[in-house]
Amino acid sequence: MTPKPDRFRIRDIQDRIRRVLMREWDPIGVDGVAEAADEYDSYIGGIYGLISRGASAVEISAHLRKLEIDEMGMVDAQGLPFLANERRDAVASSLLKLFSE
Repeated sequence: MTPKPDRFRIRDIQDRIRRVLMREWDPIGVDGVAEAADEYDSYIGGIYGLISRGASAVEISAHLRKLEIDEMGMVDAQGLPFLANERRDAVASSLLKLFSE
């Protein structure tokens, strides 16, 4: 059984995921807007859960896509997400790298 992270470790994990979501993913374009610093915080737990269960970059990318479509409604006239798959895939890889270092 893995030890439970202490509150400082949890805060660090949240901050690392938050930075990647804001700087690299940011589907609604709020990076740099101080009032929106917590815009994606409700997604951090789900993403961390995927990573801690050993999800692949493909699975994390699919999760981000689902968030864009189902949670944010960020779709074009054909119902496709605005962000390119390549960008989402790169974000998923960055998220995994946070925990492989």
